[in-house]
Amino acid sequence: MSETKDLIIFVPGMNDSEPEVYLKKLVDGIRDYCDGKGIVFNSLDDHEVDHAGVRNIKIEFSNQIRIIEIREIFWSDLRPRLSHERAMRKLIRGLDLLFYWFGTLKAWSSVRQSKYMVFNIIFTLLIFVSWYYGAIAAAITAIGASPDILGYKLSEEWVNWFKNIGIAMGSWKIWLFVSILMAIIPVSAIIDISFATKCYLQNRLGLKHKINGRLYKALSGVNTNKELYSHVTLLSHSFGVVVATETIAEFDQKNLPVKQLITMGGPLEIIKGRSDRVRIALEHVENYLRIGKLENWTDFYSDYDWLCSKSPVSDDIENFNHHKISTTVPLDKRANGESHSMYFTDWDVMKEIVKL
Repeated sequence: MSETKDLIIFVPGMNDSEPEVYLKKLVDGIRDYCDGKGIVFNSLDDHEVDHAGVRNIKIEFSNQIRIIEIREIFWSDLRPRLSHERAMRKLIRGLDLLFYWFGTLKAWSSVRQSKYMVFNIIFTLLIFVSWYYGAIAAAITAIGASPDILGYKLSEEWVNWFKNIGIAMGSWKIWLFVSILMAIIPVSAIIDISFATKCYLQNRLGLKHKINGRLYKALSGVNTNKELYSHVTLLSHSFGVVVATETIAEFDQKNLPVKQLITMGGPLEIIKGRSDRVRIALEHVENYLRIGKLENWTDFYSDYDWLCSKSPVSDDIENFNHHKISTTVPLDKRANGESHSMYFTDWDVMKEIVKL
């Protein structure tokens, strides 16, 4: 019976979860797939995992044994959150964020070929406007309650004006709509993700360097022990697809240890339209595919996932494959973003990872 040991470097997306939450989803997805296909699955880790962010599994099928080491490169702890800022800062940075994503033709032109992404960006715009209305109301109310919040004391006439405007903006009819929207949709999470994405693309306070540095370090570490593995795969989800693309593009192609790239629910279409840096990085990775430095790229997407689209890779690249997953979800799970995690339960994705 032949035995191989492979390595999967897993880059999750941008979320509020603690480390290993998506790593557990991934391992559980592989286990469920193996159970359903009659493939023997065993965890090689004790109840107390020795290394945080690492899982080792063993799968057996048709005289083949694969030992798979999965390493999670967690980075979401580095991202800034606009929801944690004070009311006045939300007001200023929120307006800047609104114009960054919706005040330029780049964002709109990048999604015009996909009706699902067009709907998504309009839907997101509604969320932004609702959130920003709340930010304005909160800021005006704060000024009315603290007349010296702007650095100087306002006159009584101005204080009363701010108080009256705050009361009017906070009328129950308006807040009923906003409250219902926020109850159904994770508005604050979407705003935080949009803000952190902007900071990453602008490399605010070196954020891009810090995030990509974690993956770069992991890839460099593989080169010192590459004789241990017969195959190295880079698996990424959501905004982790952008992180993986840029890091691979910057890595010395002669020493690139990754042979296969698997992406799930990536936002490259809209991100490359907003960032020339990401667009150029994607072109570099496409070239790696053409010259064989990267052997294969499989991109999974779904029309039910309103947070992603097909990765915009040139059609003439033979070792690149789009794969539309078969899993479906109801409308409410599409609206609240739960559909973005369905890749971890889809058997087509697990089959590509297991390769048995």
